[in-house]
Amino acid sequence: MSNGKSGHTEMDGLSTALRLLIHYTGDVHQPLHGTARVDHEYPQGDRGGNSFPLPTKDQVSNLHAAWDAVLYEFYDDFSLPFSDAGWQSIGDRAAALVKNHPLSTLGNTNDLNPHHWAQESFQVAEQFIYKSIHENQALPDTYVSTGM
Repeated sequence: MSNGKSGHTEMDGLSTALRLLIHYTGDVHQPLHGTARVDHEYPQGDRGGNSFPLPTKDQVSNLHAAWDAVLYEFYDDFSLPFSDAGWQSIGDRAAALVKNHPLSTLGNTNDLNPHHWAQESFQVAEQFIYKSIHENQALPDTYVSTGM
């Protein structure tokens, strides 16, 4: 069904809504999207790790970006629109994630309450994100492997 504007159909709107839902679902699982370090140095917070500089590694230069890149595993961006090789690459990446992170190791995967997902992300942030790391210093290998 069209809304009268050429190229803007109900299907276009549904496609956009689905992409946003997928995006927001991923975002709520990124612990730094739900917290900010607030202390004497950052009384207004550190913008969810964006103001926590790290030595540049694989195009990543702050704590937020390191977590967005799942601690350096997925630092490269894809060129849009996807080529056949781009689709293959993203499919390979998805297959590797499913293989390396079986559902049986991920806790309660039947909980479809987004509020619970946000609480879990906050708990990870509170209990792990800023522990034993320092600005302008590389993240320790144990931190990276635990965070993955």
